[in-house]
Amino acid sequence: MPAPPAPPGMDALAAPPAPPGLDPLAADALLAPPAPPALDMPAEDPLAMPAPPAPAGLDPLAADALLAPPAPPADPLAADALMAPPEPPADLPDLTAALPVEGVQGAGEDKVDATEEGLSGVVAGAVLRSSDEVDSIAGDKLEGSIHEVEDTTVDADGHVTKQKVTGTLTLSNPSKDDRVYDVDAVMSDSSSTNLKGNVVSVEELEPGQEHAVSYTVSDRNMLMMAERFDTNPARDKERSLSLAMGAENTISLELEVRNVASTGLHDVVVTRPLPDGMNVTEVEHATVEDGTLTWDVGHLDVGASSTIVVRGTLVATGKDPVSSGAATATYRADAALSTMNFEDLDAFCRGFAYMRSVEGERPDTWEVTAVFENRSSFAVDLVKLQARLKGSDELLFDFSDVNEDVAPHGEWRSESVSVASAEKPDLTWELSYTVLPRTSATTEGTLTMTPRDLAIVDATVEKSYSKSKLHSYREQTVQAEIRITNTGSSVINLMRLTDDIPGVFHAVDSSTLKIKQAGQSLPPEQFKADVSEGITLEGEHHSPDGAGHTLTLTIGRKGPIGMAPGEVVVVTYDLVAPDPSPQNERVDAPIRGEFSCERFGPVCERDVESAPSVRVVHNRRDFSAGKQALKVGGRGRYEVLILFENNGDTPLADVQLKDVIPPGYEMTDCEVRANNSALENVETSQETDATGTTVIWHLPSVGKAERIDVAYMIKGEGDIDTDLLNTFHGAVFGDEIEDDDAEPEAPAEAEEASEEVESAPAVKFRDDVLDRVMDAHGIDSEHRDAFIAHAAAFDHDGNNYLKKQELEDAATAWNEAHGDSSEDEGAAEAEEEAEASESDDAEVESADTKSCPICMKDVAADATECDCGFKFEEN
Repeated sequence: MPAPPAPPGMDALAAPPAPPGLDPLAADALLAPPAPPALDMPAEDPLAMPAPPAPAGLDPLAADALLAPPAPPADPLAADALMAPPEPPADLPDLTAALPVEGVQGAGEDKVDATEEGLSGVVAGAVLRSSDEVDSIAGDKLEGSIHEVEDTTVDADGHVTKQKVTGTLTLSNPSKDDRVYDVDAVMSDSSSTNLKGNVVSVEELEPGQEHAVSYTVSDRNMLMMAERFDTNPARDKERSLSLAMGAENTISLELEVRNVASTGLHDVVVTRPLPDGMNVTEVEHATVEDGTLTWDVGHLDVGASSTIVVRGTLVATGKDPVSSGAATATYRADAALSTMNFEDLDAFCRGFAYMRSVEGERPDTWEVTAVFENRSSFAVDLVKLQARLKGSDELLFDFSDVNEDVAPHGEWRSESVSVASAEKPDLTWELSYTVLPRTSATTEGTLTMTPRDLAIVDATVEKSYSKSKLHSYREQTVQAEIRITNTGSSVINLMRLTDDIPGVFHAVDSSTLKIKQAGQSLPPEQFKADVSEGITLEGEHHSPDGAGHTLTLTIGRKGPIGMAPGEVVVVTYDLVAPDPSPQNERVDAPIRGEFSCERFGPVCERDVESAPSVRVVHNRRDFSAGKQALKVGGRGRYEVLILFENNGDTPLADVQLKDVIPPGYEMTDCEVRANNSALENVETSQETDATGTTVIWHLPSVGKAERIDVAYMIKGEGDIDTDLLNTFHGAVFGDEIEDDDAEPEAPAEAEEASEEVESAPAVKFRDDVLDRVMDAHGIDSEHRDAFIAHAAAFDHDGNNYLKKQELEDAATAWNEAHGDSSEDEGAAEAEEEAEASESDDAEVESADTKSCPICMKDVAADATECDCGFKFEEN
C-alpha cells in the first residue's frame, strides 16, 4: 500500500527496510494499525441508527484491511474523497464512541486521515465542560441538549395527584459546511425515564441537522407547593373551609413553595385567583390586581422554601359554594427533572493525524513530533495520544486530554522527542479525539393546585306554639315546636339553640323533649339540654308572672350530625302555664340558632323571623236566650219567637237552638234572622216522639254582640199547655272562637241555658267584704248577682278588682235607684193579677176574631179576606 503524500513543503521519506525474515512485500502491512482485539457484541440499542452495509465488492475476510488508511485514488478529481471517511463495515459492532486512531511508523512519515480511522463503539473519554467555557472557544461544537417539561396537579397539602413530564434529548450539528459521524451520547441517571438503555447513537449528522429522541419521566419532582386556607383563623386548632352566610368571614391564606431538587430553581412565580368578593387587608411580598395574587419568588436554592400570608374578609351573599381559587406555580431549572445528564458525547469530523520523524544533526538521532490537522469548522478536543517504539513498552508520548483544543482548520503539534536509532524510528501510536461537545439540560415546570369549594352555612329557624291565647287563671299545656331547615350548601354538623321560655310557663320538663332529624329520632347522647333561670333574648314583651327560663340545646354533642342541605330538624317539648294572669297582654318567646360545619369553623347565627307570641284572655261568657209564643188569628194557630244573643267577649261556635212543638201541631213558615238580616240555608233537624217534635237549628257560629231571632208558625188541634209552649228548651254551643279567627282550642263542655241568664261580670272581690257591704246597706242577698253586675261599673282603677270603697259607692247608687222598690211590690202584684184577667178576657174575645198573618190585623172570625188582600182558608 503506498504511503500517503507528504505535507506541503516536506520531502517524503523513504520507507525503512523490512525487518529480518519478513517478506518485503508485506512491509506495507506494518503501516497499518493493528486490528482491534475481539469485542463482544453489545445488546442492540433501539435508539441507535442502523449501521450501513459493507461497501460493494468488499470481502468480509479482508475486514482488517479497513484499519489501514486507503490508497489515494488514481483519479486526481477524486482527491477530495480522501478527506471523507470510508463506510464502516457492516459486521463491526456499533459501540459507544470512537475507536482511537492508531498508526505504526514505518518508512518515511506516516500520515493517517483521522476521519477514516474511526470506528463507533469506544468512548473517546473527553471531559464535558461547562457551557460558558465551551462557548468561549472558537468553532462549531457538537451540541447535545436535554429539555423536560413538567405539568403537575397537586392538592392543598402538596401531594401530587396527577403528573405529566415529557422530555426531548436532541443531538445537533450546527455547522454550515461539515458533517459529523459516529455520534454517541452516553447518558447517566436515566432510570426515571422510559428510555431503553443509556446510549443514543447516530451514524451521521449533516450540516444543520439534528436528531431528537422523546421520552417521558415519572416519580420525580423539583418544586413542591402547599396551601393552608382557613375561614376562621381565630380558632387555630383546625382549619375550616366553610363560610357563614351573610357574615363577614375572616380569611387567612398561606402559600409555601419548596425546592426539592438537587439544583437551584429560577424564575419561580406563583399566581392565584382569590375567591370572588374577597377583600384583601394584609399581604406582603406579593401584589393583588383584579382579584389575582401574584407572588414573584425568584430564585430558590437547593432545599430552600418561601412562604407568604394573605389575610382578608369575605361576605357570602348566595348559598352556592364559592371556589377558593387554584394556585399555579411556574419555575425554570438548569438541569433535568429526571436527573438524567450527559456522561459522554463524542463524534468524528474531518481530521488528519501523523508522526513526523526528522534526523538530528548528530547521526543515529531522530526528533519525533505528533501532528493533528483539523480540516473542519469544528473545534476538536484531543483526548489521548500515546506513542512507543515498536516492540518497546516505554512510551515516547503519553498525553491524556490535551490542554490545547484544535481550532477549526487548525493544527496541533506535540513537543519533539529524541529517539536514538540507526534507522528511522519504527513507532506504534494511538490518538483519540472528538468534536468538542456542548451539553445542556433544562426544565420548565408548572404546578397547579386543585381548587376547593367553600361551602355556605345557612339555616332558617322557626318556632311556634300550639296556642296563641291562654285563658286566665286556668292551667293549660302548650306544645312548642322548633323547625331548623338547612338552606345552605354546606352540611351542618353542630348546632346550638338558645330558646326563651316566658315566665307565664313553668321551666321545660326535659322528659317531654324530642328531637328528630329527617324523621328519625336522635339518640339522647347526641344532644344536651340546659335550663337556666331568666330569659336571654326578649327585651320588651315579658311576662309579669315570672322571670322565665332559658333553654340551651346543643345538638351534635358526641359527633357530627351530618345534616345535609334541605334536611329539617324538628324539636318539640311541652310547656305548662299554671295560672296565667290577665296582665299577660303580649308575651314573646324568641329563639336563636347557631350552626357550623366544622368543629372550629365559622358560626352562622340566625334568629327566628317571627317569634311566637301568647297573650292571656280574660273572657267571661255572657248571653241572653228566651222564647215567647203568641196566639194569632184562628183557632190552633200560634207564632213562636226564639231569641239568642251573644253578649260575651268572644264569638261562639256550633250554636244549636232547640225547641219542642206540642203533639198534634206542626211547624210552618220558619224564618231565622241574624241582627235583623235573614239567614239562608240554615240547617235544621227534627225528631218526633210521644212528647212532641223536637226541632234543632244548627248555626256554625254566633259572633260577639250578634242576635239570632227564630220565628215560626205552628198550627194544630187539641189542647195545648201554654206554659209548656212558652218554655225555652235551651241553646247548646261549643268552643269559643278567638277574635283573630284562630282555630278553636281544646273542646269546651257544651252548656245549656234553660232560661234567660246573664253571667256575672268579669270582676274580682272578696266575698266577706261584699257580704258586709250588702248587709250594711240593706241589700237583700237574693239580688247578689244583680248587685255584682251593678258594682262592676264602679271599678274606678280598671284593674278588674272591686275594693271596699268601690263596693260602698256601688251600694249607695243601688239604694238610690231601688229606694221605693219594696213599696211598689204590692202594686206590682195587683198589676200582674189585672194583666192575667185581661189575658183571659182576650182569649174569650179571640174566639170572636182572628188575626191576619200578613198585616197582623184582627178581623172577624168568619171573615174570608183581610183588608190587605190576604184570603183566609175556609173551615
